[in-house]
Amino acid sequence: MTNTNGAGETVQDVARDVAEELSEMGRDLRKKGNEVRKEAVKQLHTAAETIRREAREATKDREAHKAADEVARGLEKAATYLNTHSLEDMGVEAQRVVKRNPLRTVFIAFAIGLLLGMFLRGDRD
Repeated sequence: MTNTNGAGETVQDVARDVAEELSEMGRDLRKKGNEVRKEAVKQLHTAAETIRREAREATKDREAHKAADEVARGLEKAATYLNTHSLEDMGVEAQRVVKRNPLRTVFIAFAIGLLLGMFLRGDRD
């Protein structure tokens, strides 16, 4: 796409610059996403430890300890999943779930949006 006035080369240069900028932005986003993922893993492990400790300090009830352990195990399981899967892996898995259950996904998204909207508005009903 060459033109006698050089417009074709200018368009190609701009397109190349935009592609490089987008590529750099993608790398930055992946880097920040992985940092957030690693921090979430740490926070989930900390929360699990805190739940166990608080339950044992608060009561001697074995059932309460079992319930606290169950919640803590769920948090640790989530931390393990986040630690062993990349953002790309999670994206692929999310796409697969949405394709298998599109109506359920739409319903869940609607319900979350409704609850979030009510929370942000301050409705208590």
